[in-house]
Amino acid sequence: MKVLGIVTSHRRLGNTEILVKEALRAAEEEGAQVEIMRWTDYEIRACEGLASCLFSGVGCKYKDIDDHNYLLEKIYECDGLVFGSPCYIKEATANVKQFIDRLFVLTSQPPTRSQGKPAVIIMPYATRGWTQYAFLQPNILLHMLKMTVIDRALVHTQGMSEALAHPEGLEKVHGMGKALTNAIKTGDTTYKGEPGVCPVCHDRIIRIHKDNESVECGTCGMIGNLTIEDGKIKVQFQEEQVNWLLTGQSGHAEFEIIPSKDYFKKLKPQLKEEREKYRNYLNIKREAAGS
Repeated sequence: MKVLGIVTSHRRLGNTEILVKEALRAAEEEGAQVEIMRWTDYEIRACEGLASCLFSGVGCKYKDIDDHNYLLEKIYECDGLVFGSPCYIKEATANVKQFIDRLFVLTSQPPTRSQGKPAVIIMPYATRGWTQYAFLQPNILLHMLKMTVIDRALVHTQGMSEALAHPEGLEKVHGMGKALTNAIKTGDTTYKGEPGVCPVCHDRIIRIHKDNESVECGTCGMIGNLTIEDGKIKVQFQEEQVNWLLTGQSGHAEFEIIPSKDYFKKLKPQLKEEREKYRNYLNIKREAAGS
């Protein structure tokens, strides 16, 4: 039984590392074999957007050049995941988004080997408020990997290693480590965290459609209707969409991206010819800094 901890912060022995390690300590107490990685120790190149992994089926061109594929394999090898990232200006660190962009490669691979495995998300943040999108990128990442988030925690801590001065935060993540291990043992991946508006990602990011009648979860894309009951806002999502997404499906890749392959292959010769008029127009060259 392996539990992997991921730290996406550059800061060593900072709040993210301390909180992730506390969760791993709990997992180890419950009999798990634990391991921790700092993503900033590895190279994650930016996606070039060429879609070769999607349309050619050969995988990512960088798979043997940078560490993205290695980090992905480490996630596949674990039975449960503790994902830790600080919240920088409303969101997780930039390397999380960099990693997500490269996950287009999943569209050309067999069903992910991490499907259904439990995960928890731990995010320290510095200031009150400004956390509206804190869980957005981790939710997207784990949903793409088809993992099941069983709990999430925002831990208010600002100074270097200040998490040590807040026993309630340490106690919370310790309990998450125990719950994660129990989920691996029993197979019960029921969500145990604070409930959100969306029953799938448990977030509260709601987008209002142009018809001003329907709404959708900004993370999952589920359609629903907003009502006010007893003075409180409620969203009723379509049950079939909820059930479908809870099985690990996403819809966007299956119904929009992958089927576009034949269309773009057919269109490629025309686009190749027509784009030439832009090749030498306003050539983009790097200018020396300060010039």
